[in-house]
Amino acid sequence: MIISASTVKDTSENVEKFVRRNLLGGIDHLVIFLDAPLPDVEELLDGHPDVTCVRAHGAWWGSTPPGGLNERQITNAALISRLVVGFVWAEWMFMLDGDEVARIDRPVLDALAPQQRAVRLLPLEAASRLHPVADPTLFKRLLSADELQLLHALGVIAEPKQRSYFRGHMSGKPGLRPSADLALGVHHVVDTGTGDRVDTVKDPGLRVLHYESHDGEEFVRKWTALLSSGLDVAQHKKRAPVAASVAALLSLGLPEEQTASLLEELYERTALDDVESLTRLGLLVEVHPDEGPRRPRPPDDEVAQLRELLRRAADVNKRMFKPRARNQRAPALIAKLQRGLR
Repeated sequence: MIISASTVKDTSENVEKFVRRNLLGGIDHLVIFLDAPLPDVEELLDGHPDVTCVRAHGAWWGSTPPGGLNERQITNAALISRLVVGFVWAEWMFMLDGDEVARIDRPVLDALAPQQRAVRLLPLEAASRLHPVADPTLFKRLLSADELQLLHALGVIAEPKQRSYFRGHMSGKPGLRPSADLALGVHHVVDTGTGDRVDTVKDPGLRVLHYESHDGEEFVRKWTALLSSGLDVAQHKKRAPVAASVAALLSLGLPEEQTASLLEELYERTALDDVESLTRLGLLVEVHPDEGPRRPRPPDDEVAQLRELLRRAADVNKRMFKPRARNQRAPALIAKLQRGLR
């Protein structure tokens, strides 16, 4: 079973799309940690056989208040990646954000040697349009130095750097074979003994579609959510300029129509792609995430074990499972949570 872990706070429409596309992209079962009470989303996920929904708010964190969004994501992913260690059905685990879709070529994973325990899904970022008529099917891949120089010379990007081309992350998303000495993070696999990042295997058959601010409406939704999530975006150099601009605009208290117009202008200046030029140059990759077969559904008894593990973990101190916590009590607690299931 290929499992994904995600901490999500979004609309039921977006969550339904996220689930459907990831199942078509190679994930067998999704564990979705809801970051806030969302009754309509809960109703959608509770009835879905391919999803385990965890109410990861309030009592989930006990008496210890959680940190920002990034810390909650890391803790949730690391917890489940260690809970499932030793279960034969837990073959691979991936960390995905709510605006990401895995594209996993299963034969690539099957061909890896046993000692290759961590992989990386390389990013394909959705080409952005201001007012698209449908969800994007054209995606940007990471470019070579010469390709970046070409785009800069043509005036498509401000600098011949990957950061001028990609709006979102460029490192991709990690996956691992669940192991007692490894933990899954947001962008890295971590050795729980040393706290060091683990080398990952990269392959063209292992990709992740990233819908980073792919249109004006999503741009506004994403940044408004980020600024209200507890995540200190100012600490992230890549995000800080846009975050500061959006925050400043929202704080001005302008009329709603005027604010919307200025947000759209901000989007055009900071996030809009020159899709026409990129298409002429042949630099975009076409992907249809709503098409294709999906793998057979995992057996009910295996899914039941996964859900029972998460139910048992509801009352434990989640912080001891953070990748770099190196808490000596964690292995014994995991063994206790697994008792009678393996």
